Amino acid sequence: MRQFATAILIALSLATLGGCVVGPAPAPDVYVGADDPYVFSAVPCVGCWHGTWAGREGWHRGGGRPWERPHHEGDHLGGVHVGHGPVHEGHHS
Repeated sequence: MRQFATAILIALSLATLGGCVVGPAPAPDVYVGADDPYVFSAVPCVGCWHGTWAGREGWHRGGGRPWERPHHEGDHLGGVHVGHGPVHEGHHS
């Protein structure tokens, strides 16, 4: 809980500077590539898509942009839900 509170304080501090806030490391089921690194932000960021991805509500971009391809509804929840549920078209920023 203390780490979460610290992360929130850092995010709020950076948000006042107008930058894209990078959250904790992505969940293990999120692809992270060197060419397109995954970024999660609690505040709006350039080129980000807003919603829930891998169990995180907020702004997302990179990581191969999996939300822009057709995917399972469970992929939004992450963990054991990945690959389950109906498939729908991708989301675009």
